[in-house]
Parts: sequence; C-alpha cells; structure tokens
Amino acid sequence: MFRMMFRHGLGWCACCLMLLLPAIVRADPADGIVGNWLVESADAVIRIERHGDTYEGFIAWQLRNTYGPEDGPDLDGKIATDRNNPDPALRSRPLDGLRLIWGLRYDARHQEWSGGHVYDSDDGHTFRCQMRLIDPDHIRLRGYVGITLLGGSSTWTRVNKFPPEIGSATAAGRVVHAGGADGMPAAH
Repeated sequence: MFRMMFRHGLGWCACCLMLLLPAIVRADPADGIVGNWLVESADAVIRIERHGDTYEGFIAWQLRNTYGPEDGPDLDGKIATDRNNPDPALRSRPLDGLRLIWGLRYDARHQEWSGGHVYDSDDGHTFRCQMRLIDPDHIRLRGYVGITLLGGSSTWTRVNKFPPEIGSATAAGRVVHAGGADGMPAAH
C-alpha cells in the first residue's frame, strides 16, 4: 500500500513539475530591459522598471551628482538639479532619481519597446522613444521627433555593480532609487 501511494504521489509531483517548468524556465521577454543600464557616455546608470504593462527609467547613479567649479561659483558643490527643464517650477528638483523614460510598451511582434518618451535633462527636451534589446546585456535607445528617421540612437550596457566599473577604474558617485538615495539598487 505504501509503495502504491508513494508511486502515485511521485507521479503527481512529476506531473505538476512538468506543467510548471515552462513557466519557471521561460522568463517574460517583455522584462528583458528591466535592470540597470550604463548609458553610452558612461556618466549615468538608468534603472528600468516595469509598472503594470509599461516600462519607466529613473536615474539610479550619476558620475557627477553635484555641480563642479566649471558650472560657476553659484552652483559649485550644490546638488545637480533639472535646471534646463522648460517648466520653471521643476528646475529645482534633483536629478537623482528623476524619471527620464516612461510609457514604453513591449511589442512582441517587433521584439521592441515603443510608444514611450525620453526626457533629456541636458537640454530639457522630451522625445518619443523606442528600445530594442541587442543582446541580454545591451539595449539600443532611439529618441526621435515625429518619425524614427528623425532622431538619434544610443547603446546602453547592463550593469550589476554600483558604482559601475568604467574601464579599469571604479566611478565615484552616489547610488539612488526613484525615491532618493539608498546606497544600493532596489530589487525589482
């Protein structure tokens, strides 16, 4: 009797495992861009997170999170802010944790994330954007006006360490999350 119960119990467990295994092994391809990405200029890391069925990106780390002497004596040593924002009311908000990407949706047919917007804090402009995964550790962001032909692209590299290693040196800077400084990236 024990042998028969064990054999049936083991068969049931094996059957359940076979049904659940594809869901466990196969990650959602839409989440391929979720993570931390070093921008092409290597001066910032953008954390991409899933929010419902859209994706957003926030500044998680900056090489310079304070202004330097080259920014003038009035700004030297102060926290870097969104000073080029077209809305004067937003110019004093810190760049740390700032949402730069929003509204991206995964298009399985084209294997890309599109329909979103990207904000360029360097000049205060907002562009439409799309992303494509080149390989598991590289994405191509395309920002454009109107149609994709009228824009530019940038390749970002996935990073797992903070601060990121740039060449042979480790970059200084402060790690932040969308809500503020936290020392390490949050697990999502």
